[in-house]
Amino acid sequence: MSAKAKEVEDKVHAATEVQRAKLEEDAAQARTAAQERSQEIRERIEKTKSDAAARWRDLQESWDRHVQQIQASVEKKRHELDVKQASKHAEVAEADAEFAVAHAMAAIEEAEYAALEALLARNAANELRTSR
Repeated sequence: MSAKAKEVEDKVHAATEVQRAKLEEDAAQARTAAQERSQEIRERIEKTKSDAAARWRDLQESWDRHVQQIQASVEKKRHELDVKQASKHAEVAEADAEFAVAHAMAAIEEAEYAALEALLARNAANELRTSR
């Protein structure tokens, strides 16, 4: 997890030195990758019919709305050429990026917790089964 965080940090730092066209290309690729990952998650959720899947589906829908809002905001602000507005746009985009990273880190921690709880539940079930 820390390696991925370092990789993202290095990529963001390096991106400040890249030409605008390259940044736009990288942003488009990242957006496509995020959309593909979201689609994969949605497909996995659709295969699962449990209550947990319904909660994750709600989270995914909420995340999708959030991403759509960010993307709409990015598209709108991309067309604004004023330097002051562009600077403000950069600050908002940076804040959004920080939020997304924090959200991802929290999701990873929640996933770890859920996995450990699942293991505990499975162990308890196995112990009950063998004690009968």
